[in-house]
Amino acid sequence: MLGKLMTYELRALWKPAAIMLAIMVVAGIAGTACLGATRAISEVSWGTYGSLAAPTAGNATVVLFMGALFCAFLVWAAVVAFYVFSSMRFYRTLFTDEGYLALTLPVPTGTLVMAKFWVSYLALAAFALMALLAYTLMALAVSGGDIDAVTGVASMMGGWFAFAADGDGASALLGYGNMLVTCAYALSLAYGSLTLGAWWARRHKVAAAVGVYLGVGWALSLVFSIAGVLVMSGDTIFWDFALGAVAVVQMLMNLAVAVGSLALSTHLIRTKVDLS
Repeated sequence: MLGKLMTYELRALWKPAAIMLAIMVVAGIAGTACLGATRAISEVSWGTYGSLAAPTAGNATVVLFMGALFCAFLVWAAVVAFYVFSSMRFYRTLFTDEGYLALTLPVPTGTLVMAKFWVSYLALAAFALMALLAYTLMALAVSGGDIDAVTGVASMMGGWFAFAADGDGASALLGYGNMLVTCAYALSLAYGSLTLGAWWARRHKVAAAVGVYLGVGWALSLVFSIAGVLVMSGDTIFWDFALGAVAVVQMLMNLAVAVGSLALSTHLIRTKVDLS
């Protein structure tokens, strides 16, 4: 039954996913081309014509670099748009008039919630990996093909790991792992917040859910931001080890919040949602 429900969810999500993916691909290619052209113009202007061509080349590189920044924003915006769409689909199909049809299906509530989660999570993780690939190609273009750009971009996804690691292959793997955990955390927290808002708030349910989401997210971010800053500004000899420990604890906390949010959503939907 889980497979059938996941297939149904996939049919509902593939069209918006395809649109967002097309935007990401076009923006990634355009951004890579802009940064590649920026480097080429800089090399040609200084290598052939010297400082005489510098003003014209400078204006061109500014325009191209701004175009690359806009393309990078479009890549990120496509990921966020899909994330918001999948989260609001969870709300629409469970807590509006459509929810009556979904919740009266002869399947366990946990199976229904997990089907929605797994399809959305796998798609969101794929989008995040595609975005990381686009940013890596942009970094390679502007760096002239420096292979360190690959591990550098990936390690930046590791949170505090990016400060504690050396930008090598291990830190890149940690970046990928933290990104996948973050996708699960963000999606599960959205599900939990929407469920709490639908159950607890009498009016403005979505606004209440947004408040819960921002409150929990900012609280966790503040705690680990303070912990990381204290480690970096302290007199700890093995500060890189301590900062890595902070990153590990944060990753484990994100996993715990993800599991807890899904369990809370399942419990509230099964016991508290009124179908009358």
